[in-house]
Amino acid sequence: MAFIWGVRFWLRLIREIMASIIDVTKRCFNGDIDPVIIPIDSILAKPISQTMLANSITYTPGTVTIEVDVPEKRLYVGAINPRTRGEVIPLEPHIERWLEK
Repeated sequence: MAFIWGVRFWLRLIREIMASIIDVTKRCFNGDIDPVIIPIDSILAKPISQTMLANSITYTPGTVTIEVDVPEKRLYVGAINPRTRGEVIPLEPHIERWLEK
């Protein structure tokens, strides 16, 4: 079952990257840029899971993981504009089912 969640993760990541490319391009053209640093609490306990989540955030245009606090399960994310937790880490449930169980 973990294999299926791994495949779902990669497919969703590709979709999120494509959507972010479009979003960032629009924001660059219309000037809707308001950089922020967002602290995000994660439900992931394993360091490998947190690393996968941090990397997926950084791969997505418009966001970059600045720091991962493994013991506190917190990520600090720089974003091109204010976003909700769900918008920044939509892949967390996929990683949880893939690597945490």
